[in-house]
Amino acid sequence: MTSATATRPETDAGPALPDVAYRITSHEILALLAFEPGAGTSLTRRVLGLAELADDHDLVRAGLGTLNIRNTVEISGEEVTLLAEAKTLARIFSTSTQWFDITRIGSESASPSYLVDSPAGRVAVFLRPLSEYVCLPLRDDVELLDFVQAQVDDAVAALRNEGGGMVSTRRYSAKTPNTIVANIKVTDGGPLQLASAPLDENGQLGVRDLDATEQPGRVVRTLLVARP
Repeated sequence: MTSATATRPETDAGPALPDVAYRITSHEILALLAFEPGAGTSLTRRVLGLAELADDHDLVRAGLGTLNIRNTVEISGEEVTLLAEAKTLARIFSTSTQWFDITRIGSESASPSYLVDSPAGRVAVFLRPLSEYVCLPLRDDVELLDFVQAQVDDAVAALRNEGGGMVSTRRYSAKTPNTIVANIKVTDGGPLQLASAPLDENGQLGVRDLDATEQPGRVVRTLLVARP
């Protein structure tokens, strides 16, 4: 899992996916986290909304079962061995040090995407319907904040064409329970609005209009860097 460049042609089933992309479900992720617990396990569960399912043994067994069908685990009696992409993702998720969540929220749907950083590697993760995640490995020389900035700008551009919505960006770190939040509201014909810390007198994120010269991705990136 070292490249993110090759792609397959687009089909009627949806946008093209890189050949190195790997699909995995939420219960398969639970199985990986149960199999290789580590310092980043709790962080991964928190970001993906799996914290309350950590001890659900039925889901873990179900995840191992489907991983076995897809030949990414080897089961011999009571011994289970992770293989290929499953082994790599387990190491990355269990040693994760920070996550970025960039979610585009439109009038009809929300499209979450994530970036995970760990000593074992980096992965972009895209949530699809039915709790399926598409995991795309990133090269070690990829600057994650460049990726975040581009994702925010692309999402804002898409929402402008759709009549408005919001791009919510969050940064999670294993070093702190606090989450950095920077939201960009896209209005139909109006200025972009930024919601971020510090909180106002009502305990809500402070809101201001972006100047026409301000690039939303750059603004969000600056906030994520300024508050580690």
